[in-house]
Amino acid sequence: MSDSCENLDTYSPLTVTISDTEKRAKIFAALGDPTRLRMIEMLAQQKEMSGSEVASQAGISLALFCHHSKILAEAGLINIRKDGQTKYNSINWNILKECFQRLMQSDLKKQ
Repeated sequence: MSDSCENLDTYSPLTVTISDTEKRAKIFAALGDPTRLRMIEMLAQQKEMSGSEVASQAGISLALFCHHSKILAEAGLINIRKDGQTKYNSINWNILKECFQRLMQSDLKKQ
């Protein structure tokens, strides 16, 4: 069985034309879904996982995984590496760190 999400190759992380606030809103919206948050938590435990591994461990279909991974990829939260017909997913730690650091900096300015 192919691990492919056909249209996922056309999506890339957010571009610099979107404001920082809009980027963070897209990230938090992506993380606001329990299934996507669970996927990120699983990926945080592993270096990378194939789509079928994530789907199996999350108890969802590969089609539903593709839907959720598309949203995570659009937000820039996951990196996707293709090896043959299998796509491997990993967390984009730089985006997560940057997002939360911005929030922390905002909080520090208030104090």
